[in-house]
Order: sequence, then structure tokens, then C-alpha cells
Amino acid sequence: MNLAAFYAPRGLAPAYVLGASPAEQAFLQAAREIYYKETYTLTHNAVIAALSPDAAKEAGKLYG
Repeated sequence: MNLAAFYAPRGLAPAYVLGASPAEQAFLQAAREIYYKETYTLTHNAVIAALSPDAAKEAGKLYG
């Protein structure tokens, strides 16, 4: 159900997500985890940049 709630605003119907094969559900779950990781990294870097210009340079070196 969590997958359906995550993908519904992104254009995938809940019926499709809930009816997906186990392999498709595993793929969707992995993609969701990547999305959350990238969102966390982006937010983290933005906060660092807002707090300190020197820290922003370091974050740029570490995370690109």
C-alpha cells in the first residue's frame, strides 16, 4: 500500500502498483529508495550551503 501511495501522485494508478508482479514491485521499491536517498542528499547539501559557504564547497567536493 505504501508503494501505491508513493506512486499515485507520480502518475501510476494504485491498481497498477498493487497488481504488479513481485519483480515489478521490487523494482518500484528500489526506485523509491533511490528517490528518497537523492532527496535527502540534495536537502542536506542545501542546508550546508545555507549555513556556511566553506561547508558548501566541501559538500560540493564530496557529493558533486
